[in-house]
Amino acid sequence: MDAFPFEISGKLVLTVLEDHVLVVAEENYVIVNFKDHPALERVLQNVLPPSGPGKSSGGFASKMEKAKELNGWMLRAGIVVDVRVNNKTYVEFGTGNMPRITASAVFGQVGSWFKRS
Repeated sequence: MDAFPFEISGKLVLTVLEDHVLVVAEENYVIVNFKDHPALERVLQNVLPPSGPGKSSGGFASKMEKAKELNGWMLRAGIVVDVRVNNKTYVEFGTGNMPRITASAVFGQVGSWFKRS
């Protein structure tokens, strides 16, 4: 893709239950920022539909396949989506063949396991 076919420019605060999600966009770059990892998990639980009736969202392989598919859509559209938690990049879509998952995401997920009661 030689040139981005349209421009995005804006700032939006979304509220999902008690969590606020900041979305900032400029040209083809979109940042989605969550306050903390538990907020990210709560928003995803309340926004994404389950895999089917009575089914959970699937295992790690299923989630990675969905992330790879989303990455392909972003890549074809020419949009980069940077998902952040507390202003640190967790996952970046639309920059390569696979989503770029950072160490912050891995440590954030592991840390969240110990916070659950």
